Parts: sequence; C-alpha cells; structure tokens
Amino acid sequence: LHWPYDLPGYFDLAQAEAAAREADKPLFVDITGISCVNCREMEARVWSDPRVQQILRDDYVLVALYTDDKTKVPENEWVTTAGGKVLKDIGRINSYIARTRFNVNAQPNYIVADAAGAALLPPRGYDLSVEGFVDFLERGVAAYKARTQP
Repeated sequence: LHWPYDLPGYFDLAQAEAAAREADKPLFVDITGISCVNCREMEARVWSDPRVQQILRDDYVLVALYTDDKTKVPENEWVTTAGGKVLKDIGRINSYIARTRFNVNAQPNYIVADAAGAALLPPRGYDLSVEGFVDFLERGVAAYKARTQP
C-alpha cells in the first residue's frame, strides 16, 4: 500500500482521525483498491495536478481505505458486523467502514470528513475534472472551518 506522489497519509482510519484531531485538519478519505483501474486513472489524471497535490498535502490528513486488500488482521482487530459476520481481513473491514460510515459501496470514492469521521460534504466518485476536484477539496476545507471555528 502506498500513496501516490509521495503524499503523506495513513491506511488506518483510527490513526488518521487521531492525526486529524492533533493537526486540526479535515480528513480526506480515499476509498480505493489495489486493483482499481479507475482509482489509478484518477491519480494519474487528476491527482497529478500540482494544485490538487498542494491542497492534499497542506490542508488535509489523508487516509486510504483499500477495500480489496486480502491481508489478514490479528484476531483482536476482527470486526463483527451488525448481522454477526466476522470480518478478518483489511479489505472486508474497510469495505464495511465505507458502507456503514460513509454510505458508499464503490471505488474510487472520496470523502471529506471531520476528525470524528463525520462527512462534511457528499462523497465524490470517479470524475476526471481537475477543476471539479479542486473545488471539492476547497469546499471541504471551508466546511471544516465553518464547523470547527466560531
């Protein structure tokens, strides 16, 4: 697992939420996949823009939730769903988080959230408009500031 363009980020939501609280910045949640072709296209055609990289680097704490990572987690990190199913790998756990916390079930999806993981804007999916993505990121920062500053 890696972040493109040497962007600093996390792969665990709880760690990212803690970092966002400490940095007093919004979260940028990247719902992604190892084998997601559209995710790589977004990174190549949208995230490659210097404005996008600067906003992500300067104004957000980043977390990537890979929904197809088959890596098993230790038993103490297993997640039991409301229906009683036990999730034992990173991808299934992240997919469950994406569905239950962010109400998305596809990749890529991008969420701007506060440090508690509450979405500040509707999610943004696959869309190759650089201007639209910059606007999404800027609106996310403005929504975060409106919520957290008097």
